[in-house]
Amino acid sequence: MQTKIFVVDDERYTLDFFEALLINENVQVFKFRSPIEAFKAVEKNEPDLIISDIVMPEMSGLEFLEELNKKYPYITVILVTAYASIEKAVQAIKKGAFDFLTKPFDDIEEVTIKIKKGLENSRLKNRVKVLQENVNELYGIDNIVSKSKKMNDILSMVKKVSGISSNILISGESGTGKELIARSIHQLSSRKNERFLPINCAAIPENLQESLFFGYEKGAFTGADSLHRGYFEEADGGTLFLDEIGETDPNFQVKLLRVIQEKSVKRLGANKSLDVDVRLICATNKNLESEVEKGNFRQDLYYRINVIKIEIPPLRERAEDVPYLVDFFIKRYNREFSKNLKGADSGFMKHLYEYDWPGNVRELENIIERSTALAEKDYLSVDNLPETFFSNSNSGGRFSGDSLKYKDARDEFEKSYLKRLLELSDNNITRASKLAGVDPATMHRKVNKYLKE
Repeated sequence: MQTKIFVVDDERYTLDFFEALLINENVQVFKFRSPIEAFKAVEKNEPDLIISDIVMPEMSGLEFLEELNKKYPYITVILVTAYASIEKAVQAIKKGAFDFLTKPFDDIEEVTIKIKKGLENSRLKNRVKVLQENVNELYGIDNIVSKSKKMNDILSMVKKVSGISSNILISGESGTGKELIARSIHQLSSRKNERFLPINCAAIPENLQESLFFGYEKGAFTGADSLHRGYFEEADGGTLFLDEIGETDPNFQVKLLRVIQEKSVKRLGANKSLDVDVRLICATNKNLESEVEKGNFRQDLYYRINVIKIEIPPLRERAEDVPYLVDFFIKRYNREFSKNLKGADSGFMKHLYEYDWPGNVRELENIIERSTALAEKDYLSVDNLPETFFSNSNSGGRFSGDSLKYKDARDEFEKSYLKRLLELSDNNITRASKLAGVDPATMHRKVNKYLKE
């Protein structure tokens, strides 16, 4: 793949100089006497490097750089000036230039080295760009599958709170997606290019909590052979996600509260504190209000971390999301396993609807991953479900005999689905029809057909 370099200068000599310097079968040089024309060409042929003069009649190189940074921040730019001015160089670097060159180009080796370094910087930027796109694909808010009103309300809240710096507490059962919500908030925030650091508080022994969170100086205690930065320092500028915050020791909670209040951290063995800029998002599957009453969690810390609360409902309370999640996970594991499953049949879906999902979305994903890996037909069927699923299910086991007929399976599925809809809508048919996305007349007819005594 050829390296593409744009050279922008109103003087033909400069254009010809770089074309001759960079002549190589692996390098393609595009010459522009107009920065406006060069900017238009970027979209069609995104270059690996742009070398641009600073002084040009249509638009200065600094103005050109500013416009590029707005739309193409991953493109590396080296600016050229006829004046070896430190002021010009500093101005160029501040505006985002990678480096600068001065005319005349007496030191060819220096020019070549700077271009090579610029291309290497461009490669690193592109790697970051790809990684960022992958992160967005995995953790962006569009990756959260939701059709239920409860989850849509939560996603609306996520969009609202992502732009502010207030601390957030996310509560919900294990497997409901608390970390995914936290990552989505981070990805929508101004901190998205900084670190998102997830910490499972339940996995940290009490005697290590302080040293791991706040860090320590060399010699602070026996075994401290070198300086260690704590979690707050590592997340500086970004987001620190404390999962299972309710598992922390009350004595440690006092010190955690101080860091949150003062926005500074003091390493063990240090003489002074360090300022830290961290967006704090905490999560718990416990009832922290109850833990406060029991004396297991400090009330003052609870108020500090619970400025904004997001409660994620368990999957059994949003059964209307199940088919969409199934479709999403089938597509994901189709890609991973190089398969082409078309979906799940009614028998498979019936069991999913009647299951209580103690492990929530995480358990559903596990079921779909396993089922997709083992499937040999176009659709997932009851036969693809693990035996352990039936031992925990309320569905009464696999279909047998005549119930394997499509009509019977469809009728059983509709009956079960209607019961669940009415439970979720407090037997209000109008609300149930909205949840199902059908008109009330159709809902009345279905209820009369399947549920009328």
